[in-house]
Amino acid sequence: MNNNFLAMEKTIHDFAQELYFRNEAATDLVEKDEQKDLLHFDRSGVEELQEIAGILKDFCQPQVRAILEVSEDANKTDLDQKLLQNQSHQLLQNYANLEKLVAYAEKQAEQKNKKLSKQWLELKENLAKMNINQIEDIEKTTKSMS
Repeated sequence: MNNNFLAMEKTIHDFAQELYFRNEAATDLVEKDEQKDLLHFDRSGVEELQEIAGILKDFCQPQVRAILEVSEDANKTDLDQKLLQNQSHQLLQNYANLEKLVAYAEKQAEQKNKKLSKQWLELKENLAKMNINQIEDIEKTTKSMS
């Protein structure tokens, strides 16, 4: 078994685990904002938030969960550059989606002349702390190998 492959899979697993919890937090925040908009009878905001929550629950979370499951069994997997490339690409997409979601929340707060809630700020800060560069490096490395 290639130690480099296992190291990359461990990095992917650790990042995916963090991302999974960030997705959970984002889903909770979106649902909370959705409830607030319902209380204020803001139908357009509710529809957008429902769509975002659906994407997080139905697409992002299952994708990250699948990456976690595969990377947990990396020592039973044959060296597979395409697998690493796909995993890293999907994680980068999910990460970018969460960044866009935070930007959306900032824009919505700004339109209402408010600041981001403490929870949204915490999510933004936690995303910034994640080591996205490692995942980008894995994607670049695996692309150059194929």
